[in-house]
Amino acid sequence: MIKTFDELGSFLRKFKKFYAHKKYIALRSKKLFSDLQKIIQKITIVNSWFREEDLLIAIDQWGKILKKEKLEFLIKKYSLNNNKKKESKKVLVIMPGNIPIVGFHDFICVLLSGHNIIIKLSKEDNLLLPFLCKIITHKKPILKHKIKFTNNIFHEKFDYVIASGNNNTARYFEYYFRKHPLLLRKRKTSIAVLKGNEKEKELIALNKDILTYSGRGCRNVGKIFVPYNYDIQLILEKSFVSEYVTNNYKYIDNYKYCLSIYTMNKISIQKNHFLIFKEENDFHSPISVVYYEFYDDLNQLREIIIKNDQYIQCIVSKNFLKKEVYFGKTQYPELEDYADGIDTIQFLN
Repeated sequence: MIKTFDELGSFLRKFKKFYAHKKYIALRSKKLFSDLQKIIQKITIVNSWFREEDLLIAIDQWGKILKKEKLEFLIKKYSLNNNKKKESKKVLVIMPGNIPIVGFHDFICVLLSGHNIIIKLSKEDNLLLPFLCKIITHKKPILKHKIKFTNNIFHEKFDYVIASGNNNTARYFEYYFRKHPLLLRKRKTSIAVLKGNEKEKELIALNKDILTYSGRGCRNVGKIFVPYNYDIQLILEKSFVSEYVTNNYKYIDNYKYCLSIYTMNKISIQKNHFLIFKEENDFHSPISVVYYEFYDDLNQLREIIIKNDQYIQCIVSKNFLKKEVYFGKTQYPELEDYADGIDTIQFLN
């Protein structure tokens, strides 16, 4: 399996170069690259949330981490060889569709653990993963018997379940799958803590953390803590790096809606033509809006963040907490960075 995923990572890295320079490497690669390019174009048509820039970021991310040494580092702490002696389980993975191939990490973990996977795709993201599966099953045909896509989970038999959802869907999942081992991820967001001495390149990178994937992922920064008297315009001025979100009419519709609500209610905000900052204590901000909150004591702020840990996926900061993510890196997690901090492979074992 490691060799197969390593080869997939190599393909994705080569595709990025092909996409940038339109250089062909080999006849088969030329065909696959062309097919993937067509799929990317189709995805942007059927799902306005997924822009070409976002799809290339997702491909770039997986190309960077699907490497032999990284895969070996991931599995070295598990006794996966023992799984070969056990009967393979069927793992149902209900994949969300908020960002491109967001469930791919679960896909990798299930197969590395030696189990079979049953995939229920989201209607928002049902093209890219099947294409990647064709690549790996071509390289390792035996995987055709370990991967299954389904449109109706009620007709499937399975042993484990992995699912993600908001508070409403989570209650449904908890009830319906109550007789199965269930790994359930609920709604989270990410935050940033600024100290006021950030460099320009860090503020530019922070805007990527905010707006990549139109801000729809749990690793997107939706709340920022800043020192008193901090000028929010310092962040807004660097948001040009993610201005491509203006090509997404659904994002702009959200922006216009929030702007009209705040304007009619005479709520104080700071904005440019595609991003709104609003002072707010809550952690979960709507699309196109970032909440900010002032602080005057970093130690007190640490206590607040620890107390609200259940709502937080990532913390973007510099020398603030041990488990922090550097500016611009929220959408580039390593293989061992499990969502919600729940070890997927350990759950499957």
